[in-house]
Amino acid sequence: MFAVRNLFKANTQILKNVAQHRNMSVIATPARNKITKGEMGVLIVAMIAGWSAVPIWVLVNIKNYRTKE
Repeated sequence: MFAVRNLFKANTQILKNVAQHRNMSVIATPARNKITKGEMGVLIVAMIAGWSAVPIWVLVNIKNYRTKE
């Protein structure tokens, strides 16, 4: 009986450690350090360039994709 009880206690401890617990209380506030408009512009340009790089590559090289060798 004691072996079963100890096994049950060990399993509950393992399950408690495996399961992720989140106990947070975060209050959303404005940014402490605002970024400059120039930095924001650079970030926007970099994001647009990153998102459109692959579609532009495909459109430029569409002839290569369509040719059959």
